[in-house]
Amino acid sequence: MKQVDCIITAAGLSTRMGQWKMMLPWHGGTILDASIKNAQRFCSHIILVTGFRHQALAERYSMMQGVTLVYNPDYQQGLFSSVLAGTQALRHKYCFITHGDLPCLTDAVFNTLWLQRFNGALLPEYQGTPGHPILVERQTLLRSLQQRDGKSVRQCLLANKHQRLTLDSTQIVLDIDTPDDFIRLQHEVNNTSPS
Repeated sequence: MKQVDCIITAAGLSTRMGQWKMMLPWHGGTILDASIKNAQRFCSHIILVTGFRHQALAERYSMMQGVTLVYNPDYQQGLFSSVLAGTQALRHKYCFITHGDLPCLTDAVFNTLWLQRFNGALLPEYQGTPGHPILVERQTLLRSLQQRDGKSVRQCLLANKHQRLTLDSTQIVLDIDTPDDFIRLQHEVNNTSPS
């Protein structure tokens, strides 16, 4: 386990899903359980940013070792506000940023990014599609978020010192936004799991 933070955003309304996706069942737990456990295999400190249904998440995760909950009162303003809220709990020089609806990230993905860390932002891509987790040096993240001007987190990072990293790992783009995403991802995982 490395001395590194990981901001996991779990504050959204799950509008496109039609139901709250964080607590959807996933291999004996929930989607968010899996996302947190995957990050914990590599990262010493998880910053779980909540918003919608904060109390339910607080009841489930507030006593989990190595996890700090941060409530984002502005969660309806979107992802940028959640990442910004998460920065108040940073402890280490480097920080991963990912989402609670990416339950397939492996420690190998985290490690690949970690080995190439530098004094800026490292943004992974799969076949040209932006993915997660992002790895960013703390001061670069804080400086980038101060320069929003309507830009997304990724756009802010791209406007500062950064490198794109192409990974041959579909896991970095397998998020769950819609019911079709959920069904397709369950099918893919079930078909690739060792029997």
